[in-house]
Amino acid sequence: MSKSLDPLKLTAQELHRFWFMISTSKQWYSIMKECRREFDRNWTCQSKVLRKLSANKKFGYYTMTKLPIPVWFEVPDPAFATFVAVKLGLEVRSDCNGKPTINN
Repeated sequence: MSKSLDPLKLTAQELHRFWFMISTSKQWYSIMKECRREFDRNWTCQSKVLRKLSANKKFGYYTMTKLPIPVWFEVPDPAFATFVAVKLGLEVRSDCNGKPTINN
């Protein structure tokens, strides 16, 4: 899935999709910050994530907890997902079987 993101119409590198399991907007913005730092504009991410995070209110046993939701990012370097997962302490999944499911 190669995309042309350069205004000079040069073909960009192939992008690899990874699903991060996030539960706060701070985690989402942290991943986006790392993407900007590493790849400038050569990456994409899922839209309307803040809306999904605010609507994600599941009741736990005694308190209201937020379960992590899968959010995809497409980046040119497949090693980037491991780097971000270790740095931010997030779970990452690959796109091998479509959209991942949340294990309860």
